[in-house]
Amino acid sequence: MDKLKVSLISLGCPKNLVDSEVMLGQLPPERYEIITDESQADIIIVNTCSFINDAKEESVDTILEVADYKEQGSCKLLVVTGCLPQRYKKLLPPQLPEVDLFLGTSEGARIVELMKSGCRPARRPSRSGAPITSMITRPDGSTPRRPIPAT
Repeated sequence: MDKLKVSLISLGCPKNLVDSEVMLGQLPPERYEIITDESQADIIIVNTCSFINDAKEESVDTILEVADYKEQGSCKLLVVTGCLPQRYKKLLPPQLPEVDLFLGTSEGARIVELMKSGCRPARRPSRSGAPITSMITRPDGSTPRRPIPAT
């Protein structure tokens, strides 16, 4: 059996990096290969931050960028973990239907359970619902690509 290729992007603070390393350390090496090229990954995990608006914006932008690999790459499972789903778990799924699983800061072990079971969530329908919040305006007057949750 071929190993599933897993790529993890860790955003934000040093705690997120430690949480990311712990998650990856739980993956049995005989079943999973950790890679850095998201375009080749079967599973992409984005460990997010939402402490300040810039961090939320970076998290959402990163999720949208790697979500393209579900259509144009080999990604079968897109998981978003960390602060963003911890704070906005009920608001995010209708706004980011590209994501298969949202896990808060203390739910990292569920990633391993999902991968061990071989579960492949069904694709969600198209984006729906009202915007999470109004767009953030940057100091230069530009706005991010997607509404970002307010603090």
